Amino acid sequence: MLPDASAVRARWARVQDQLRADDVDAMIVVKPQNTFYLSGYTPMIYSHPVLVVLPAVGDPVFVLHALRAHSSRQTSLITDIRPYGRWAREIGPDHWWQVLADVLAERGLSGGRIGVEGEFLPLNHHRTMERALPAATFTDSGPALMRARYVKDAAELESFRIACEIADAGMDAALTAKRERRSEVEVSAAAMRTMQEVWSTRHPDRLAMDFGNLEGGVFNALWAYSLVGDRVPMNSAPPTTRRPAEGEIQWTVIWTAVDGMHAENERSAAIGRLDAERQRAFEALLAIRDEAQDVLRPGRSCADVYEAARAAYRRHGYGDYLPGRVGHGLGLGPHEQPSLGPGENLVLAPGMTLTFEPNLRIPSFGGLQHSDSLVITDDGFEYLTRTRRDLIQV
Repeated sequence: MLPDASAVRARWARVQDQLRADDVDAMIVVKPQNTFYLSGYTPMIYSHPVLVVLPAVGDPVFVLHALRAHSSRQTSLITDIRPYGRWAREIGPDHWWQVLADVLAERGLSGGRIGVEGEFLPLNHHRTMERALPAATFTDSGPALMRARYVKDAAELESFRIACEIADAGMDAALTAKRERRSEVEVSAAAMRTMQEVWSTRHPDRLAMDFGNLEGGVFNALWAYSLVGDRVPMNSAPPTTRRPAEGEIQWTVIWTAVDGMHAENERSAAIGRLDAERQRAFEALLAIRDEAQDVLRPGRSCADVYEAARAAYRRHGYGDYLPGRVGHGLGLGPHEQPSLGPGENLVLAPGMTLTFEPNLRIPSFGGLQHSDSLVITDDGFEYLTRTRRDLIQV
């Protein structure tokens, strides 16, 4: 479900707490995931800048092009909507920076300390803001907003569970196609067809959407791709007509997004009987997962999980194949913070959603990987993708 007004107000409050702790007077938010987080509205295509002005105290203001005025009024949980530009009879100031300057002047914040998303804000936008607000001081508040997003609320978790359910259905279809020795592209297509069917029959009221950019939108975000054998180390590549040979390993990646919340399900499957090298690697990876997952619990840091995995890789003779991380955050982004990697001292807390994905990439035959989506609970974690996690053989 999309968040209700009380849930969104709670989000505002969490971010505002972070801003006040950093002595920031207001934040200008432009990243699509973040404007959606604060408003519950996405224009799908971001062909004109979309901004949320969030003061450290008080309600936010939504600044959008006149083209989006009607749809935002239907959906947005920010009620103060200020259009710019012209679309039919909807007419505002010509430029977004004029509206921005007016809003901050109304709040007495034209000369304040203003937060922006340092890792995302385009340079030309930043320079425009500096010209429009010459008395303001700008600082990077992207990390403050991300800290507020780490723990998911009830609406996000419900959407996340549905995204995981759809991902599982896609993986079931992929495994069936592998049993039939289908090509990479056929396995991928089978998974995506099934996910579309599950979405349209079980959850038709949900948005299977992702976030667009200046040049296009993502109106459907139920995706899959599959790689065979020596193509697995490519990690992210379009599927081809390559078919698996007996004894190879085929890896399939499922990504879904429901109401903006992303899930991930990845599975490797043995195509027939494996040789000794592949068999040993597959069994070792399953043992590494079993041993490291015990650290996925509140009070332990992301780095603790990684170090547990590092020790397990060494115990099983694969210390030279340790990846740079063994999982990452999930939410409005498919690869968001935090990272289950070295030096990441963020402490896990109930309500955080993550992947857990120890993997092996071995040049002699490719590689293998199971990846699950999970939520940290009060006393541990819960896997929300439920596809079998053993040595899958088809």
